[in-house]
Amino acid sequence: MTTINEQADEIVRGLKELAPLQNVRFVREFSAAAVETPVSGFLAVVGVKSAERSRQFLGGDATSTLKGEMYAAVVELRVYSPYGGNGSGLSEVVGAMLTGLRTVDTAGIISDASASSIEFDAELNTIFRRLSFRLEFCLCEEEANE
Repeated sequence: MTTINEQADEIVRGLKELAPLQNVRFVREFSAAAVETPVSGFLAVVGVKSAERSRQFLGGDATSTLKGEMYAAVVELRVYSPYGGNGSGLSEVVGAMLTGLRTVDTAGIISDASASSIEFDAELNTIFRRLSFRLEFCLCEEEANE
């Protein structure tokens, strides 16, 4: 799971650097970072929803010397609107994130990016949208021929 979190963190670091997202606070789900209530600014809670790891030969017989571990995960960002803002700017922030994913994905490991419709969180008393994407990558090495 650490490898998947490292890749997700790298994507989030890239998103943080984009100008339209400078005022978004990113926190990891289930972290020690406190989420203020009421939410005072745009907040993105980042979580890994599912993860898989498999050991396998990559490419079948043609590249049987290339071995590694294949990782796949679904990452979700819940993007919260500031309390009392009636969701103003929420769709623009989520849109900037979706566009930004294409920019920060220099390794080509992100697919299936999508955003939900607006939902309400009763605990935080504010609205939010879910943005999710799939990460797929391999930590590979080529075995030396004897």
